[in-house]
Amino acid sequence: MKRASPEYLLGTKAGKNFPGSMGPKIQAAIDFVTMSKANGKTEAWAAIGDLKDAAKIFSNEEGTIVKEDVKGEGVVWRESKVAFEKKQSKDQHKSG
Repeated sequence: MKRASPEYLLGTKAGKNFPGSMGPKIQAAIDFVTMSKANGKTEAWAAIGDLKDAAKIFSNEEGTIVKEDVKGEGVVWRESKVAFEKKQSKDQHKSG
């Protein structure tokens, strides 16, 4: 997931299958965003990812950003690396 709303994560019970690892991280992100909204901070967001990828998480190249205003169904899926490489290859053939 590239971006997800707290509502989407709660509705899909994200993290419930991994209570010892991702579950608490997901719940903390949900709680932070929803509590911030309740306190009038509507632009608050949280990030979930590997600390070594911190710079890429902030640019949303890695990890998942949890925030209120995610369009559509409340989730934006990250394009898989294989699909991205195929698309790049196809684009190169078109221009070459």
